Amino acid sequence: MATVQAFCKICQSKVSADTMLSDDDLRRALGRVMHVFVTEDSSSADHVWTLSIQEKENLSKYLSSRQG
Repeated sequence: MATVQAFCKICQSKVSADTMLSDDDLRRALGRVMHVFVTEDSSSADHVWTLSIQEKENLSKYLSSRQG
């Protein structure tokens, strides 16, 4: 599971997001990520969204570089 910097469209900020798939599955799906958002009252919720084309390209490059 990879962690990437991505823009969460739900909370409108840049976050560290964990991919929801293994690296192999991620290469096939390349797209859905999530991060846990903690509200002011300390409750949490998972924000799940689809990456932009640029974010998908960045993720693909990142995964390729890890295979080194």
